[in-house]
Amino acid sequence: MLKKEREAEIINIFKDSGGFVTVKALCKALFASESSIRRDLSALESKGVIKRRYGGAELVTNYSNVAAFNSRSNHNIAAKKVIAKKAARLVKDGDVIFLDQSSTAFFLAAEIIDKNSITIVTNNIEIISLMSGSNIRIISSGGMLSPENRTCLVGKDAQRTFENMYADIMFFSTKSISSDGNIWDISQAEIEVRMPMLKNASKKVYLCDSEKFDSHSPYRQCSLDDIDFLISEIAHARQFIKTPDSLTLI
Repeated sequence: MLKKEREAEIINIFKDSGGFVTVKALCKALFASESSIRRDLSALESKGVIKRRYGGAELVTNYSNVAAFNSRSNHNIAAKKVIAKKAARLVKDGDVIFLDQSSTAFFLAAEIIDKNSITIVTNNIEIISLMSGSNIRIISSGGMLSPENRTCLVGKDAQRTFENMYADIMFFSTKSISSDGNIWDISQAEIEVRMPMLKNASKKVYLCDSEKFDSHSPYRQCSLDDIDFLISEIAHARQFIKTPDSLTLI
């Protein structure tokens, strides 16, 4: 692996971890020696990307915590495919569907690409690209390309699209869900776009793999009281999360 490639992979590992990673963990993940990893960390620190800490390093606070789409879409693939297949059963011909910028929503889009007469409204550039080869009606939210997540459209224009439309069903995913049933994410801009999506959808579906259970992120999106379905790859989410009786688990 070239030096630049290894540095890029190190940054993705930091993003996926939530910020701090030990030298030993990096050595194991990259099959590299401690001396090589320490040189890479020194180079990244000189660029202002990370700060060295005892035993490892962490991303600087103003560096994007949103992992690249390729990194997210290649993480926990088996769980996301199971979730996508379950979610696809809720989609009916003729539905208007909101899909957010998440990689799990992308897997769902791939599952419903052969559906008839549906309309997808999304701020996810990867979904728009995927659907360009289908006959499905696609509406882009428009808006500004996120400086943190370069496959996501954010800002007032994106929000306005969802404020002026109504969907039969909305699918979304975030970074984490705490044990008390609150749903959290790491990007305030993405949360703001989801708010009118949640408000203007008849059914709200949260796509959540079990790795996200019992964890926190900086910004609160909503709670499980605000949604209709939680779909996970496991059947016993209630063991980990406080869920309202009205919520359907799939």
